[in-house]
Amino acid sequence: MDEALKAGKISAVANVILTVLKIAAGVLVNSTALIADGIHSFVDVLGSLLVWLGIRIASKPADPSHPYGHFKAESLAEMSVGLIIILSSLLILHEATLSLINGSVPAFEMYAILVALFSALVNEILARYKIRIGLDTRSSSLIAEGKHSRVDVLSSLSVVAGLILVYLGYWWADAVVAMAISVFIFQIGAGILKNSLDVLMDRVDEEVIVKVMSVMDKIEGVESVEFVATRGTWKSKVVEVHFTINPGMDAETIDAIEREIVDEIKGRIPGVVDVVAVVKVSRPRVLAIPVDEDGNFTGELDSPQFMIVSLESGEKKIVKNEHHKAEKRKGYLISECLEKHGVSIVAVRKVGEGAKAHLRSRGIVVKLIDSNLKDVEDIIKSFQRS
Repeated sequence: MDEALKAGKISAVANVILTVLKIAAGVLVNSTALIADGIHSFVDVLGSLLVWLGIRIASKPADPSHPYGHFKAESLAEMSVGLIIILSSLLILHEATLSLINGSVPAFEMYAILVALFSALVNEILARYKIRIGLDTRSSSLIAEGKHSRVDVLSSLSVVAGLILVYLGYWWADAVVAMAISVFIFQIGAGILKNSLDVLMDRVDEEVIVKVMSVMDKIEGVESVEFVATRGTWKSKVVEVHFTINPGMDAETIDAIEREIVDEIKGRIPGVVDVVAVVKVSRPRVLAIPVDEDGNFTGELDSPQFMIVSLESGEKKIVKNEHHKAEKRKGYLISECLEKHGVSIVAVRKVGEGAKAHLRSRGIVVKLIDSNLKDVEDIIKSFQRS
């Protein structure tokens, strides 16, 4: 982290010097492109300061008010840099357009070209330095700023090309180059803004999800993974995973599984600083089939009775539906009855939205049966195969 902060300071100082040199030279030769490049360097100064501030805040440990840490401060700094860059690009485009309309022609001076070439060299050195330190410290904001410095290299070389073209008689080249620079700056700003918003909006990292699932597949005792999510930056990620276990496990075994999940995910996936493991006890698959008094499938939730079947053991029993003639709260009462008998799935041909909501609120899945299935045994077999 100290290296990242040092890189931010060096970048800020270097860009202050470049800003002064390029804007002074641009004013002396009346070059809109060189002034635009100088403004770009000034934006780099602000960017370096914001990134430096973001890295400092992000390095603070978690506390009661920020239990997940302060890592998003770096993304907030990135977002600020992105917005400043976009605004500066629009300003440069405005000035270049006015210069083109007014027919402003810069003077060709060798020192202006030397300033632009010096800027390109310094920015290339800065770009390599910041990207290297960013990769070493896993700082996304420092890598983004390094890429920004690399675009500055192209920007300064474009200024040189514009001045040469003006010398060759293409008076409009300086303003056109300034416009091109503004487009470069806008694209960089938009990219940085997008990256920061992805982190702030907790966009899922697909690569991390795949790795988490790979880890979970190898842990004994995990029956299924219900949910995986990630949040955070490249170097500071929080993983949340919900998984189911067999209801017969004791507390000590469950604790051991949780510890293994946390240790394996942290050990195998770089940048993960915390793992939130949520345990869910899997429910046995118990099917409720509405039948009439003769045991035939009706497909209606308000049938006089249900056949309750354990899909694991095949055990069956008939349960009377005491609420099938109820005039009020029928869906609520039937769902309550099924829950008491441990039902997790109910097979019907149709069901009202109200009754479906009551069933789902009690963890009972509603499955609509194909009209071709009429025999109770065939229905049971279809669920046992699935």
